[in-house]
Amino acid sequence: MQLTTVSGVVIRERQSGDNDKFLDILTETDGVVEVMAKGVKKFTCQFASASQLYAYSKFCLTQRRGRYYIESAETIKIFYPVREDIEKFSLVSYFSEILSFARFSDNESSRDILRLFLNILYYLSEGTRDTELLKSIFELRFMSETGHMPDVVGCNICKTYLTEKMYFVIENGKLYCENCFPLCKGKGGVCISNPVLHAIRHIVLTDFNRLFNFRLTGDSMKLLSQISENYLLTHIGRRFQTLDFYKNIKIN
Repeated sequence: MQLTTVSGVVIRERQSGDNDKFLDILTETDGVVEVMAKGVKKFTCQFASASQLYAYSKFCLTQRRGRYYIESAETIKIFYPVREDIEKFSLVSYFSEILSFARFSDNESSRDILRLFLNILYYLSEGTRDTELLKSIFELRFMSETGHMPDVVGCNICKTYLTEKMYFVIENGKLYCENCFPLCKGKGGVCISNPVLHAIRHIVLTDFNRLFNFRLTGDSMKLLSQISENYLLTHIGRRFQTLDFYKNIKIN
């Protein structure tokens, strides 16, 4: 029997019978992997804690007939505050649905996306970052890590770095200055302020160690949230019910 050891976060769970669960685990090497947790609901199960939703654990897996099974698991950290707050839980549920839908499996993307998700869980648990800011960071950085980075270094035509007004086109992910945008006939663009543009550039271009080191508030934050959300939904090509639930929670 061949064993595989991998670290990852449980992002979704589905019941199977009285004592078992199917788990989706965001791993550091293989993207999202579906795993069977046999007997996990029994009182005597030794890996029940490590298999909870939003637990970051080290899993020892076996593979039989094309399916992974948990043999043992060791808890690294459980992000309890995310599960205890309805707004935070609904936001992370949205992220989890994106992760399960958008397949990626190469080692570098898996490692970076796991790091991104773990940092999001940490800041939500600590309550030190606004949820809308974390939402935009996840949406834009996830798209960048999976090969859909928007081109925001400069104007797509004249390469100008900054003018008083800049326009971002969601459909092609490109930036245009106020002089060149009229040449883009038929392309709808969003006029973005300099603070929003700097925030987008920071999210998609900065080193990971500094990714969360900025703030945005007021109308600028609202615009960034709209842009990041529309960009992700447009290029993934579907909507997510968990996003609608999160937005309803925010309204109420």
